[in-house]
Amino acid sequence: MNRGLTITLIVACVVTAVFVFRKIKKSQFKIGDTIYWLFFSLFLLGMSIFPEAVFFVSNLIGFEATSNFIFVVIIFLLLVKIFLLDARVAKVEDKLTKLAQKYAIDNETKEI
Repeated sequence: MNRGLTITLIVACVVTAVFVFRKIKKSQFKIGDTIYWLFFSLFLLGMSIFPEAVFFVSNLIGFEATSNFIFVVIIFLLLVKIFLLDARVAKVEDKLTKLAQKYAIDNETKEI
């Protein structure tokens, strides 16, 4: 693996871990989010420490360049996170709609 890519992966892992720990310290993250980002960080660290495994899987799947495989994996993991966040936002929007409807009904009955 290219030395620059290895260094980039290690730096990204450290920055992600530091950011997550900061958010934990300020109580701004949920447990699920914390676990996701810590595993993501550990995954990046594992890819940078064991590049032979990344080469093997990349060649097994048929990628021409290992860096393309790494980018595809990272993009896939981020898309999974976006999907999970979108599901959570839809759930919150549904709860907000129900709350607004209940509030409107309660206020309507008070006026009568």
